[in-house]
Amino acid sequence: MVSRTSFVAPLLRIAGPVALARLGIIGMALVDVIVVGQLAPDELPHQALGWAPTAVFLVGAIGLLQGVQVLAARSIGEGNRQGAGVALRRGLVLALIAGVLSAALMWLGGERLFTVFGIEEALAGPSTPVMQVLAFSIPLHLLYIAGTYFLEAIKKPGISTVVMWLANGVNLGLNLLWVPEHGAIGSAWATVGARVFLAGVLLICIYFVRDGVTFGVRKAKGANGPGYGALLGVGAAAAVSQAVEAGAFSAMTVVAGRIGADVVAAYQILLNLMAFVFMVALGLAAATAVLVSEAIGRNASNDAARAGWTGIWLNVIGMLLCAVGILVFAHPIGRAYTADFELAALIASLMWVAALVLVPDGTQVVAASALRARSDNWFPTFSHILAYAVVMPVLGYWLAEHEGMGVSGLMFAIFWSSVISAAVLLVRWWAIGGNQPKHTPG
Repeated sequence: MVSRTSFVAPLLRIAGPVALARLGIIGMALVDVIVVGQLAPDELPHQALGWAPTAVFLVGAIGLLQGVQVLAARSIGEGNRQGAGVALRRGLVLALIAGVLSAALMWLGGERLFTVFGIEEALAGPSTPVMQVLAFSIPLHLLYIAGTYFLEAIKKPGISTVVMWLANGVNLGLNLLWVPEHGAIGSAWATVGARVFLAGVLLICIYFVRDGVTFGVRKAKGANGPGYGALLGVGAAAAVSQAVEAGAFSAMTVVAGRIGADVVAAYQILLNLMAFVFMVALGLAAATAVLVSEAIGRNASNDAARAGWTGIWLNVIGMLLCAVGILVFAHPIGRAYTADFELAALIASLMWVAALVLVPDGTQVVAASALRARSDNWFPTFSHILAYAVVMPVLGYWLAEHEGMGVSGLMFAIFWSSVISAAVLLVRWWAIGGNQPKHTPG
């Protein structure tokens, strides 16, 4: 029997707060770029390069925690609510381990993480301390992510949203305090301070959350839930996928750095803008994963398929609306990012390419989340490797550096890679849409 359940309202109820929380995450980076761009514009390249390796480690580790969201929601669908709390506690342990290891590797790598890719020492030197300060924030942010995934699974995403935006206020205040004197390094310390607030306040909120005992937050004795192996079974594939994608985008930043400081600054700003909009797609992806996972826990294959397609189409609508907004406000957006008039004009002239990227980029992340919720963990990973690790850097280098297209070449490389990724994942989702995956609670 074909399911007639509408998932539009349930998706939007979850996706709205989740998208706002994700926008808050990128909002911190947005504030960092804008404050540095206005008060210390010469340090924008140092900030951009400092974030490049940080993003690879951070995004990869965030993917490692995706099992908390998927398996906590699946436990609830199976009627085992305390299993969600088990997923949370084990996810927090994984967050600490992954965060400390990531920070240590960044400190050990140091300036070599830039110079090995051909970045000149004059640019790599000032970027290294920015990266090393940002490394301190990674374990803190991962604790927040583990808690956020749990709250999304139990359908209380508003808590993490409020905490995130309060943290944005802390970040803005610290940026305005430290950037005028310390530049990009001051902005990095502002990120660390904001994430101390973020992780601490969210974990306190989770401990005292209503129904905390029901969901196994404050009562762990006798609770059964997903083990570390099950969490890593989902998370490892997502971690590889997201790290590959982040690494590929960082490689594009390196290509921009090879061309010149103005190119890397313009590319970073456009990437930051697209990432801001991408948080809307991530919100829909998270909501889709929760509803598909719950349906799988109930053995309701048709509901899972319907929830997935609903998320995919809602994303297309949302991304089209965002694209229109970017095109309409191209020049004000460019001026908001930087006080450099020539750089602002360059950014505004490329907004149409950024708008072009939004639909395929959003589509691929929603489809990948839907597939992982159905235990199809590694196919999206291989798809991302093909599109973003193989096609995008090669095409970006060819267009931007070899063909002399600069920033526009990098943007077109992102567009075509996203088209490939979205097409492959949509075909996969269509192919397995009616099949019930095998799964086990642990």
